[in-house]
Formats: sequence, C-alpha cells, structure tokens
Amino acid sequence: MTIPNTRPDIKLSKLRDIGWTCWDPIGLLTDENLAKEKKDFDDEYDTYLMHAAGMIWRNTSRDDVVAYLVDIEQNYIGMPDRGPDAAKITVAKIQDYLKTL
Repeated sequence: MTIPNTRPDIKLSKLRDIGWTCWDPIGLLTDENLAKEKKDFDDEYDTYLMHAAGMIWRNTSRDDVVAYLVDIEQNYIGMPDRGPDAAKITVAKIQDYLKTL
C-alpha cells in the first residue's frame, strides 16, 4: 500500500470504532453490562491501535502489523492464543481507513 509521506490527522474515534468492532481482545463488549458503560474503558486499546496505524503508515508489512497485535494480545494483555483472524481484519480495516485520508 502506497501512502503519501505527510502523516494525516488520524481520527482516534475511527480507530476505536475499528478496534472495538474487529479486535477487542479482552472481550469487554461481550458483557452486556460492560458494553453499556463503554465510556469507562473506551480508551483501553488506543495505544495499540495508534501504534498499528503508525506501522501501516510507515509501510510496515501487513504480516508484521498483525504479528504486533497478536503479540499485544498474548504477551502484554495476557490473553490465550485465539489466532490471527481478528488482528488480520483489524489491520485490513485500518489500512482501508488510512487510504481515505
């Protein structure tokens, strides 16, 4: 994916929409009561999603960005291995979003 050199204004709200819809490794939104109170933890994945977006912007390979998100899930958040599918979808959605900027 070729992206211009000038970094655009990446909207955190858009990354949050992608992350919460496609990734959510902790599964916070699967609990109906927690989902209603999402405002209390809506920033839970911000750092990881911004880093992934930056990697994509710098033309890091898709596989490396997916590996980053999987590594975050397993080694930083401490979740069991659930495979790369959610990370792959998340990366693809972030790539699609960045192409619109």
